[in-house]
Amino acid sequence: MPRTEEKPWKIVYIMLCLALLTLAAYQFFIILPTSNLGWDYRIIVGAVQSLDHNQNPYIVKNIEQYAGGVGGPFVYPPYTLYFFWLLDSLFVYHYIVIYYVLLVILLIISGYLIVTLNHKPHYLFLTTLLVTGFMSLYWNFLTGNKDIFFLFLFAVIFILLIKEKYWQSSIVMGLAAAVSLITGPFIALYLVIRRPILDRLAYIVVSIGVVAALFLVSYCINPLFLASYIGTLQGTTSGTISPFNEPGGWNLPTPYWLFMELISSVSPGNGIPIILVSCIYIGIILYATWNYYQRHTGELLKIYSLVMLSVFMILPRIKPYDFIILVIPLYFLFKDCSYQIKSLVLSAISLLPLFVFFVRLYPRFGISLYNLPFLLGWYVQAYSLFLVFLAVILHDHLTPASNDEGKNLGE
Repeated sequence: MPRTEEKPWKIVYIMLCLALLTLAAYQFFIILPTSNLGWDYRIIVGAVQSLDHNQNPYIVKNIEQYAGGVGGPFVYPPYTLYFFWLLDSLFVYHYIVIYYVLLVILLIISGYLIVTLNHKPHYLFLTTLLVTGFMSLYWNFLTGNKDIFFLFLFAVIFILLIKEKYWQSSIVMGLAAAVSLITGPFIALYLVIRRPILDRLAYIVVSIGVVAALFLVSYCINPLFLASYIGTLQGTTSGTISPFNEPGGWNLPTPYWLFMELISSVSPGNGIPIILVSCIYIGIILYATWNYYQRHTGELLKIYSLVMLSVFMILPRIKPYDFIILVIPLYFLFKDCSYQIKSLVLSAISLLPLFVFFVRLYPRFGISLYNLPFLLGWYVQAYSLFLVFLAVILHDHLTPASNDEGKNLGE
């Protein structure tokens, strides 16, 4: 875009970023202090306290004794209990303020790692993505969840991948998957690295092996806890409901649940259309990803970023706070785009979710989530995903292909 045409869009872009950051500040400093903060944090505290009192932390009634009235299952593998216990021993989990300070420190470190991956940092764009993208940072602080830790781990993984330290990165990937199985599918990143196929499979095996080894250690230390954890996932442990049976909507805005609700409203009780639509959806994502890979074989950061975004889009279970990890791929896919494209992207992933959030918060304006079309209010993050993926593909097809080896390596 010519410089004279780009200047007005630069002004629009800066004003949009400032407006989004202002709305986010209102969320964090006005709304959060009046909210019931940190229920996921309290469940972890309750699990650690149950462990300290020689009780099974996978029994909800045991957790409720120490979780300040919050009820819910502890859904992490048994070996994570000892990590959380160590943090509790260091007073991180004694006070929620200390825990939030740790999250802020991890956020700052993650941002630093991301911008140092190449020589063209875009601080305003990254900051806006971190603070407002999909409203995921707000959800992390509202629930007291730990997905900022995954943002840090994936930043480390990207650095190791770019430096071609594949063995080390596969170990870190295995540790991420070991903390939460939802990150396991991102092992697919090793399918697109520049190595022979047997090497790629070896890295995948290492990541899976880290998870398997930790589960084996858990079984050796306390087989009862491992059985209870598996029962929690299945919904058979006393007092728990399987996390895989949670209904979709505001707290689980996955594309699959969106498809299910839309199709069920037309053809209730018929699972065939849902399966067909899901297969077509996955096929489109994979086909578009393959085409992108073919056009950008030398731009490793962009390839890894699109694969990470594509895997995220086909995950069957996504929580609103999980979206924080998308900061990494979206930053590298769009940071060098025009101000016009970046403004459109931020409108899709930040402005739209914030609009829906304030509609829900202030229904007195005469609009409710039920007034928004096609379940938009309940699945706004899913729609944002569709829009941002479409923006990647369309922008790619409207710009010349680039296959320069070494480009985007930060060298």
